[in-house]
Amino acid sequence: MNWVGMFPGQGSQEVGMGKELLTTHKDLLIDIFKESLGWSIDEIINSTDPEQIKKTNIAQPYIFAISYCYGLETIKKMGQPSALIGHSLGEYTALALSGYFTYSDALKVIAVRGEEMQKAVEESNTGMAAVLTSDMEKTLEEINNLNSQDIEIWISNYNDASQIVVSGNNEDLEYIKLNPKSISSKRIVPLEVAGAFHSKVVSPAKAAVEKSLDEIDIKEGNIPVYMNFNAKTTNTETIKHSLINQIDNSVMFYDQILNIETELKPSLWCHIGPGNVTAGMVRKSISSKEIKTINSLESLAS
Repeated sequence: MNWVGMFPGQGSQEVGMGKELLTTHKDLLIDIFKESLGWSIDEIINSTDPEQIKKTNIAQPYIFAISYCYGLETIKKMGQPSALIGHSLGEYTALALSGYFTYSDALKVIAVRGEEMQKAVEESNTGMAAVLTSDMEKTLEEINNLNSQDIEIWISNYNDASQIVVSGNNEDLEYIKLNPKSISSKRIVPLEVAGAFHSKVVSPAKAAVEKSLDEIDIKEGNIPVYMNFNAKTTNTETIKHSLINQIDNSVMFYDQILNIETELKPSLWCHIGPGNVTAGMVRKSISSKEIKTINSLESLAS
C-alpha cells in the first residue's frame, strides 16, 4: 500500500493517553524510558493532573514515546510506508521509526530539546496563535507590513493552505487578536503554550541540542522522511543541520504535504499518535485524499 505516516508535536497531549500501551509495550514505555531519562512515564500516564503534561520537558518525551509505539503497531499491520513526516517534535518520531537513530537515543535528544526550549521561553513574555485566513498571500504580506511598524510577528508554522501559526511578544499577539483584519484573518486563536517556539526566542536551545545529536549514533534510515526545515527528504549528511535549525525556523508542514503528494501520490495519509491535528492539515490541503487517524489500538483495528 502506498501510504504516508504523520506524527504530531507538542499540544496534542491528553491526560492518560497511551495507557493501553503500558501492557503491550512495557519494555519501551517503562524499562527503556526510565533507563534513558531516569524517570517513569507510567506515573505521568496514570496522573489525572492536566498541568503536569503541559510542561515541555514532560510533554515532549511523553508524546514521542506514545506516538512511536502506535507507529510500530501501524507499520506492523499496514506494512512499510512510502514516507514519514512529523510536525515539530513529531519529526523525531518519524526519524526513529525510519531507523536514523534508536528509540532510546531519540528520547535522550528530545529530553535535552524539551529542557532547553522550556528554559529559553521562561519569562520571555511570548506566545503563539493560530491564524485562519482565506487569502494566505495577503495575510503574509500584511504580517510583513506590521513588522515594519514595530509590531513584531514571526511565522512559526505553515500548517496548510488556510492556517499558519504565528509567535511573538504577548502584547503584539494581543494586537492582532483584537485586530484580525490587520492581517486579513478570519479568526485568530491563542495557543496554550509556554512561549514562542520555532522563533528566535528559542535559538539559545540550539547549542545543547547540537551537542546531544553529536553524542548519538546516526545511521541511514529505511523509510524516506521529509523534514520541517526545508520540506525535503533527509539523509545522514543533512539530518543534524535540519533538526538543529528546525528549532528556531518555521515548520514547513504545508510544503511537506504538497511535495509528498507531487512526488509519491500516496493513496492514504495516516495521523499516528495523540489527537488528529495532522489529519486536519492534509484534509485542508488535499481534500480528495483518504485520511485515517490512529490514536488508539481500537482505531488501528477499524
